[in-house]
Amino acid sequence: MTRLPLIISRFTGAAGRFSGLAGQILEDRLELLALELREAKIRLVQAWLLACLGVVFSMAGLLLLVLAVVYILPPEWRIYGLLSAAVASLLAGVVLFIALSRHLGQKPLAFDQSLAELKKDLTCFSIKN
Repeated sequence: MTRLPLIISRFTGAAGRFSGLAGQILEDRLELLALELREAKIRLVQAWLLACLGVVFSMAGLLLLVLAVVYILPPEWRIYGLLSAAVASLLAGVVLFIALSRHLGQKPLAFDQSLAELKKDLTCFSIKN
């Protein structure tokens, strides 16, 4: 009979230590998640800013270039100059958006490290071990 309280106190002590350890692991994972969220947010703002500035300056440059070329051309060639400038502008826009999508596609997932750590935690605490 005197052993039962001792076994229960050991069991509750182990459960308390385990819950403290689980809480610390959860806190670490949430801190990592918050850090990755901040990094993803910064990367997104940088990509938006670069894309917007690229579009603005490209449009201004293309407009000035088209106006200069059309001004230089004789009147009977101006329509062909405008058409060729429009085609060149569309091709440049497509190429730039493809480059932007490749740039964004090369970055790792936003929470890749958190998911890897959670998978490691699951393998450590799984019943199969």
